[in-house]
Amino acid sequence: MKYDIKRDYLWNTLGVFAQNAISPLLLVTVTRLNGVSDSGIFSFAFSLSLIFWALGIWGGRTYQVSDVEREFTPRSYIAVRLILALFILLGSFAFCIINNYDVFKSMVILALVLFKVFESIADVLYGILQVNGRLFIAGRSLLYKASIGLATFLIIDTYSKNIFLSTLGVVVINFLILLMYDIPHAKKFDKIFIPISQTSRYISDATVIMKRCAAIAVVIFLSMFSLNIPRYFIDQYHGEQIGYFGILVMPITAIGLLITFILQPNIVQLSKQLSEKLYHEFNMTLNKILMVTVGIGVVVLVVAYLIGIRALDLIFNIDFSPYQPALMIITAGALVNACVTIYINILTIMRHFKAQFYILLVTNIVLTILCVGIIKQYGLIGGAFLYFIVNSVQLGLLILSYKNLMRQKRTIRV
Repeated sequence: MKYDIKRDYLWNTLGVFAQNAISPLLLVTVTRLNGVSDSGIFSFAFSLSLIFWALGIWGGRTYQVSDVEREFTPRSYIAVRLILALFILLGSFAFCIINNYDVFKSMVILALVLFKVFESIADVLYGILQVNGRLFIAGRSLLYKASIGLATFLIIDTYSKNIFLSTLGVVVINFLILLMYDIPHAKKFDKIFIPISQTSRYISDATVIMKRCAAIAVVIFLSMFSLNIPRYFIDQYHGEQIGYFGILVMPITAIGLLITFILQPNIVQLSKQLSEKLYHEFNMTLNKILMVTVGIGVVVLVVAYLIGIRALDLIFNIDFSPYQPALMIITAGALVNACVTIYINILTIMRHFKAQFYILLVTNIVLTILCVGIIKQYGLIGGAFLYFIVNSVQLGLLILSYKNLMRQKRTIRV
């Protein structure tokens, strides 16, 4: 079958859009059917599951797909995800106990973490499809999961008014599609099941991969903290605002979509350009990605300013007028964060982990310290300001790191 990048773009865009849209759509459903209180629990649990998911992908599909030399087999990458799945399930359980969450909140968190476990396992199968020019199959899978999962959640929650049972419905749908769609398609292109007799071999490979990707895994983990550290402290100090905060960060989902739409289909191309030392072409591709992301991000920012609050009032049937400044600050921060994510992926492709690790580690430590005092006093608006500021600092430092690295190539001027 001839490789068709337009088909990949189309289905990947539809699938990623649906995958990212499910979070705000579920939030709308919960707020409408269950109220702001359950909405706060759900948005906090969902964001927490994303943090555990970041650990579960451990370096992400970018490292796998950019392994153009085939140093490791798909089975090795699958072994990584299975090992980490066990650890994040245990870790999320321990987190709930340490924070002394009630049974209901804990069950919602654990259900959403399980949902993300299945996503992380499916993601490594999508990597196999992408390497073989079949990214469109992954896009279709994401679309099926999101649409059927949303419908299932809506039906269960309408009758039960129980977000835990509704979330379990989504988990079951994702598991079934993983079993009946993702695995059969991935099997067509590579061996994915690990023979029991070779378990030790693939555990050994997985250990090597995890060591290699340790820095970027921590980077991905830390990159999610610029939003979730403020969210955690708002939940701790101003619990009545956490539901509003979860809704206000919805524009982040829209801007976050841009990254995957534009970046994912270009990862193989960027990896080949780098491998062939085509540094000028590599830099040009990066600049195009940035220009499109910033352009569409600015449009989102303008739309948020013009109709954002009115749209939220209409959708959620709640008065958001006091949160207009916070919405604009958070949306601007999301645009900056999109660029941060792009540079993180670019430096990952270049196998340059140290600089981004230290940049995100130090800025998040400072962010945590600032959150204790500022959010305790100013609440949600303080968290919004801190989110924007920390992302701006991270972006500036990552750009400097990238430019310094490219200068060392002594091939192009950037």
